[in-house]
Amino acid sequence: MTAKKILFTLILIFLFAGCSNKEYVVDIKKPYNINDQLEIKDTKNIYIKEKEISKLEFNEKEKEFFNILKNDSYASLCASKDKFIQIENSINNKERKNLLEELFYEYANNLVNSCIDINSLKKQLEKKEYKDKKQFYEIYTKSLNKEELYKQYNSSTISIKDILTKYTPKHPDFFKFIKALDKNKLNKLDYKKLRLNIERLKLLKNYDASNFIQLNIPSYNFSLYENGINVKSFGTVVGSVEDQTPILSSKLSYFIVNPTWNIPDSIAKKSIIPKALKDKNYLRKKNIVIRKNYKLDSEKIKFKNVKWKQYLKDDVKYIPYKFIQLPSSTNGMGRIKYMFKNDYAVYMHDTMGTWRFKSNKEKIRFVSHGCVRLEHPISLMKYISEKYTNKSYSAVRKIYDSSQTASISLNKKLPLHITYITSYIKNGEVKFYNDPYGYDKIQKLNF
Repeated sequence: MTAKKILFTLILIFLFAGCSNKEYVVDIKKPYNINDQLEIKDTKNIYIKEKEISKLEFNEKEKEFFNILKNDSYASLCASKDKFIQIENSINNKERKNLLEELFYEYANNLVNSCIDINSLKKQLEKKEYKDKKQFYEIYTKSLNKEELYKQYNSSTISIKDILTKYTPKHPDFFKFIKALDKNKLNKLDYKKLRLNIERLKLLKNYDASNFIQLNIPSYNFSLYENGINVKSFGTVVGSVEDQTPILSSKLSYFIVNPTWNIPDSIAKKSIIPKALKDKNYLRKKNIVIRKNYKLDSEKIKFKNVKWKQYLKDDVKYIPYKFIQLPSSTNGMGRIKYMFKNDYAVYMHDTMGTWRFKSNKEKIRFVSHGCVRLEHPISLMKYISEKYTNKSYSAVRKIYDSSQTASISLNKKLPLHITYITSYIKNGEVKFYNDPYGYDKIQKLNF
């Protein structure tokens, strides 16, 4: 091809491109025939690549949300990632805006209700093997008002960040986990585990509070957060694999000083009755009495007047007599019990078995019947008394020392979460706890 022809070709292309919204690229390595039309691509004589030039015409709020999606700042794209890719690749600006608005509801819903396959989890827990272990995982979903959400989205008075903050977990590890979610640093399995724990934080009941108690099962520890800062932390003993501590959210509402212990029928059948049959002084030594029901002023029952062996049979679930352990140094609850509303009759309490806190072995720390034993219940009593009741610690301590039973109400109920978080950050690195109850295996992401 002569130099004149090449020059003529380039001039013609630039003139044509100047009157069009199309961008043309000529590959001059291929032969050109002057009879070929520039609009025709992939001819044998010339190769022309064209691309529509389309600029994003998002307003400031749409740009804010687009950037949130681009970075997935709240780890909530989940199954909607394909829609975001469609927004990126679309050449129709109106379509982009509509898809972006649709995606806002999906993103907020994923943030507030998580990306865990909840139906799959519920079906798993309905199976006999999980029911036998008393395995419970409370799910707190929330219905979003789509109309109101879109109204906020299209309002000029509130930012996207402010809208999403309303649905964002208050737990201080939420954004720490998202920051650590790096495919370049984590293998596939660890990446998935960390992502699963991000979703678990979304499922905590949103009390809109940065002050809360967390009882984490895999790490068997107690943490009290104030303004998002961990101000008190110590060990716990939690439910065994056979009698698991339920995963739930509630509020600490009161504590009992020098409590009685209403011994459940299951424990009476498994432990108390067999021991009392072998040792006639067992109940007296343990300060245990028998009543018609769990009220101390109800009818008294003498152990020798009941044929107890009939209640030890496997098919017997209910015992018409109740064993109550009175306040004492041998009480199974210790000297203090912390109460929060739930459907499983679990609570936090003191314990005589303080030696267990010296071990980090699961067989030592996973042994309760579902309740949570505290390493430092008296220190917690002092803190709660001073911060969350109308009584001074000295007044509460006086009751404690008297050995008299008393209930102390909190004037500000404190949110409490029993969690199952198997990841943590230490020295900037992602670490993992064991999976004692198997939730890492049976909880699935929905994308």
